[in-house]
Amino acid sequence: MEAIFLTITRVQFDQGPSRSVIRNPDLVVAIDVGSTYSGYAWQWRSAFKANKASVEFNTDWGQGAPQLHKTNTALLLKRTFDRTAETSVENPAKIKTEIVAFGYAAERRWANICSHSEEKKDKESYFLYKKFKLQLYLLKPNQFEGDVNIEDAEGRMDPLKEIMTLFIQALREDFLKKMKTRGLSLEDGKFLWVVTVPAIWSEKAKQFMRDAAEKSGIGKRNLLLASEPEAATIYCLNLPSEQKSAMHDAFMPGRRFLTVDLGGGTADLSAVEVLGDGSLKELCYVQGQLVGGQNVNEAFLQSCHENFEGVFWKKCFMDANPLYLLKMEHEFEQMKVAIGNESPVDELITIPLPKTVLKGITTKSIKLNPKKDKGFEAEDDELQFRSKYIRDSLFQQTCHLIFDAVDRVLQQMESSGIQAVVLVGGFAESSIVQENVRQMIQEKYRNMDVVAPTSPFKAVLMGAVMYGHDMFIYKSRISRATYGVGTNSTFDDKTHDPSKKWYHEEEGKYYCKDIFSVHVRRGDSVYLNDKSTIERNYFPMYKKQKTVLFNLFETSDHCIDKEAVHYTTDPLTKKVGEIEVELPESEDSTKQEVCVQMIYGGTQLSVIAKENTSGKEYNADIKFDSA
Repeated sequence: MEAIFLTITRVQFDQGPSRSVIRNPDLVVAIDVGSTYSGYAWQWRSAFKANKASVEFNTDWGQGAPQLHKTNTALLLKRTFDRTAETSVENPAKIKTEIVAFGYAAERRWANICSHSEEKKDKESYFLYKKFKLQLYLLKPNQFEGDVNIEDAEGRMDPLKEIMTLFIQALREDFLKKMKTRGLSLEDGKFLWVVTVPAIWSEKAKQFMRDAAEKSGIGKRNLLLASEPEAATIYCLNLPSEQKSAMHDAFMPGRRFLTVDLGGGTADLSAVEVLGDGSLKELCYVQGQLVGGQNVNEAFLQSCHENFEGVFWKKCFMDANPLYLLKMEHEFEQMKVAIGNESPVDELITIPLPKTVLKGITTKSIKLNPKKDKGFEAEDDELQFRSKYIRDSLFQQTCHLIFDAVDRVLQQMESSGIQAVVLVGGFAESSIVQENVRQMIQEKYRNMDVVAPTSPFKAVLMGAVMYGHDMFIYKSRISRATYGVGTNSTFDDKTHDPSKKWYHEEEGKYYCKDIFSVHVRRGDSVYLNDKSTIERNYFPMYKKQKTVLFNLFETSDHCIDKEAVHYTTDPLTKKVGEIEVELPESEDSTKQEVCVQMIYGGTQLSVIAKENTSGKEYNADIKFDSA
């Protein structure tokens, strides 16, 4: 059932990793599930051809919700027993799950359930989930194999994949409903859904997101994953000429720049070169760090801890009306990105306090620490901050962490000629972040341009839509690991491990097993679409063989020697999938050639095996585990 490696040839790559994905779709819809905020955008093919930047956003997130192009990453479910299903000992009562609301509406509905006595009677049936995407960053590779659970607002555990699936489903159905109100009937076969994923996610985490998207109702042929910083890069390439000029022409052909996507939970970095035809070449495999707007929220809570005496203030916050807490949270989020960095005046920033906290301050049960920081006050019915305190205290550590992430990549790529750093993402809306990070970078890299587009908050969604229309804008990628297949080779006493030696009775000679036949090496620049990629040819081991099973392997080993023999049993090598190829009827299967090609495109590795006699192709079921 194993194959023997015989030859290496070069072939023309003509369709790429997305050959099963529809090309030139009538409509592209991008879904961006963020750590803090999520949304969707779309564009018709005709509009893309006329003006690539003419992307439409949803800003209607329900009554009372801010008219922004994103809403909160929150999902409210209701679970009840399905009374219509027959039950027995063998078939117990089934739980019926209903999507009640998502985004801002989900938080507001939950706050009402918690606040009003009539609603509270049915509270146990409702489940609120917030900021669940962050959980995926924290998982170790082996944790994806089992059921990964996440807590709701009440500490109850549920499968993370189910919650992610239902959230994507809610966004998808909201889009379809809004299109229906416009009188548009959409056919799945003619449009493409693009789901964004962080660049620093492991292949396993990306596969998790793909599975969730497919379970939400998106067909495999209609689904494409897009790396968030890469999507933002595509957005920047298509900015109006006056904006490009204002950003020091960082996106002109020949320029090399680093895109830094700053979200609620992560900073994702991707370095590219703009080629002469306007396409992109990846310069290093993407990197990032768990740092973002959420870090400022944590700094705010730490500030409360340090400036209030004791812990009674925590209880007052926990006992507060959820509607007041929701209002306070939104006020803080708006303040966080709206406050300026350049104002010479030390402004007074206020945030409304819940009544329970206000009562505690009034009765002196909540007291400010005598050694409290200057710029932090709790008076009347609000918290008061000085803008200088916010800049110097709440934002300081987060900006340093962002700089550290950028600095690591710039040091690693010192010889690559990076000329600019481009800040995008929701957290890059903050002028405090822009100015502080710019200052830190330019203190060390004096000739480095540090720029941000006019609307960095929209960069990922707009770029993801454009990517759906032109998915091969990236001409090459850098492989994050070394990939290959397990095979056999004629035994060589000089180079092969004696323990791998075995006797092939049908041929009457010795072979070496567990050979790691490398297709793509870590750090290789792998060309896509109109470039050539390596295709390796294999032959079956036995004359009457009906199938060939190719086991797919990867290793993260930085120093895998091209001249040495490597084995699939080496400690740093792991199996990540397999392809089983059916062979046509033949008197001698050993003469039937099977070609295997690994194509690193889109956001995931694609592996294709082709049986040359019949021309039939097989795709791998890859189970990525790499971090």
